[in-house]
Amino acid sequence: MRAPLPETKWSVGSIRITSRTVRAEEISVRLGIVSDEQFERGSLMSPRNPDSHRRESSVWIRRSGLGSGNRLEEHVAALVRLVDGCREELTRLSADCDLELYLGFGSENGQGGCVLPARLLAEVGGLGLDIVLDLYPPTPEAGVVGG
Repeated sequence: MRAPLPETKWSVGSIRITSRTVRAEEISVRLGIVSDEQFERGSLMSPRNPDSHRRESSVWIRRSGLGSGNRLEEHVAALVRLVDGCREELTRLSADCDLELYLGFGSENGQGGCVLPARLLAEVGGLGLDIVLDLYPPTPEAGVVGG
């Protein structure tokens, strides 16, 4: 019988904008925000492998800047503050881009949750961001005690 694993939870958040027509570099210029990562349409998925697939869309990513120990709500609030002054440009970009609030959550024991207040969700909706929630189950080593 294994001892229960400690309750370790983590969360991350970023804004991800993808487009088949707007270059990632242009997204940075139009928003006035530097990306943390960006990839242009047609670039190799794996730059070290010349035979890898090429990207079908440009990708622009900006992380919340918070640590993984922060609550999911804090990541969302930080990202909303980051782009709050860009509402009009986000609306213009939405004609040619997919705008996503990309959130990740995981815990060692498979348990956990969060509350995203209605006020915060209304702000996300007002920015035109779709929410993508990426959940990570516990690793196989975390199995059931006594199993």
